[in-house]
Amino acid sequence: MKNNPYTFEEKEREELILQYLPLVKSIAFTIKRHVPPTIDVRDLIGHGIIGLIKALERLDTQKNPESYLKIRIRGAMYDYLRSLDFGSRRIREKERKIKEALKELTEELGREPTDEEIANYLGEDLQSLQHDLSKISFSYMLNLDDIFTEERRSYEEVISSKKTDVEEEVIKKDLVEKLKEAVEKLDEREKLVIQLVFYEELPLKEIAQILGCSISRVSQIKGEAIEKLRKFMKDL
Repeated sequence: MKNNPYTFEEKEREELILQYLPLVKSIAFTIKRHVPPTIDVRDLIGHGIIGLIKALERLDTQKNPESYLKIRIRGAMYDYLRSLDFGSRRIREKERKIKEALKELTEELGREPTDEEIANYLGEDLQSLQHDLSKISFSYMLNLDDIFTEERRSYEEVISSKKTDVEEEVIKKDLVEKLKEAVEKLDEREKLVIQLVFYEELPLKEIAQILGCSISRVSQIKGEAIEKLRKFMKDL
C-alpha cells in the first residue's frame, strides 16, 4: 500500500473501503442509539461511506489513519443529521415546553415527574415525547461537536488520536486541558451524564435508569451541561 494518498489505484481504493466498512457500520450503529427511531441506520452508513471515500483522497497511512477516518466518517454522518430538523425552531419550542412542564410538575408533585406524567401534562402520548427528546438530545451532541470544529479538532480526535508530531501534540494537549477544566466546573450530576453519554455512549433511556429519573430530566441535564461546556470552552 502506498503512503501517498494521490497514488491509490482503483483496486487499492476498493480494498480500503472494504477494510474500513466495519468501522463505518460501528460508528453508524453507535450514533443510531442516540437518535430517534425514524432515522434509518442505512442512511447513516451510506453517508459514512461517502465520508470514507472522500477521506481516502487525503489519507496518510503514516499518521494514525483510523483516527483520521473516524473523524471524517462521523463528520459526514453528523452533516447529514444537521440537514434534518434537530435544531429547528419547533424542537427548541418543544424543549422549552418540556422544561416548563418539568418545573411545574416538580413543584406540584414535590418530586421529579415521570415521562408519562410529562406527556400527559403536554397532552401527547409517551412515544411522541420520547421521539422529540431524542431530537433535542442529539441536537446538543451536534452543538458540542461544533465546539471542536471551531477549534479545528473533534471530540473523537481529542479522546482517541495518537501522537503524530510536536505541533499536533501541543494543540491536542491544550484542547484536552481546556475540556478537563470545563468539565470540572460542572456539578456532579452533569459530570456523570456527560461521562455516560460521551465515554460510555449510553442512550438516554439507560442513563435515566441509572440515575433513577425520567428521560426528560436526563435530556435537560445533558442540554444544560453541554451549554455550560460550550460557554466554558469559549471563555477559556
